Amino acid sequence: MNKISKLLVIFCAIVVLAGCGSEETLQTQDETTKPGNTTEMLNADQTESLRKVNKVYVNGLTSITDQQAEFISKIKVEGNLPLNGLTSITDEQAESLSKFVSLSLNGLTSINDQQAESLGKTETLFLNGLTSINDQQAESLSGVNVLSLNGLNSITDQQAENFSMVPIISLTSLTSLTDQQAESLSNVKELNLNSLTTLTDSQAEDLSKVEQLHLFGLTSITDKQAEILSKVQFLEISETLQTLIDKYKN
Repeated sequence: MNKISKLLVIFCAIVVLAGCGSEETLQTQDETTKPGNTTEMLNADQTESLRKVNKVYVNGLTSITDQQAEFISKIKVEGNLPLNGLTSITDEQAESLSKFVSLSLNGLTSINDQQAESLGKTETLFLNGLTSINDQQAESLSGVNVLSLNGLNSITDQQAENFSMVPIISLTSLTSLTDQQAESLSNVKELNLNSLTTLTDSQAEDLSKVEQLHLFGLTSITDKQAEILSKVQFLEISETLQTLIDKYKN
């Protein structure tokens, strides 16, 4: 009996003893899938059992079928559904999983245009394994409320314009921006650019419009930039630079 089967047996026993109305939780595997582990898959009976729970942890799964994705999509999950063990998905699976309010697919290293269109229907989406996307995919993903793309090390000006429609976005692998990108990203509510190491005066002026700004990677700023950044409502920055910025706060 594999790990998933054992947990399902334990879960079912708990439900029988506890009765109805209690919160039911199923955990299949540790958060991290180690290389070399045997692929964990759900069979049809196990997938059907998942429909009875309202909180599920399937972060260790490295493969699912289209039918299983459809079954899982019917679970009323509270909070985020982590499926970070998946390294690829089909278009059908993307459509099924898009029914979740919050979804983590950090194991994916690439997606196609159709999958981006489907996943863009969620409210909160974590795709930190992606290292690049095209402009069409960026447009499709711009409809979510919270978007994490921490694997992207560069974006185009068009992608930045698309991302300007996302209220909360994290792009922690970007080490530089163009002035046009900074202007576009100034429209978001919360922006994480913790790998950015330098800013121009123009970029500082634009980014100061962001309500919550994360720039912990900055190594130095000018006095003018410090004065500009002092206008940010919430700023995460190094302690050394914060001291300089504090001089300009009212």
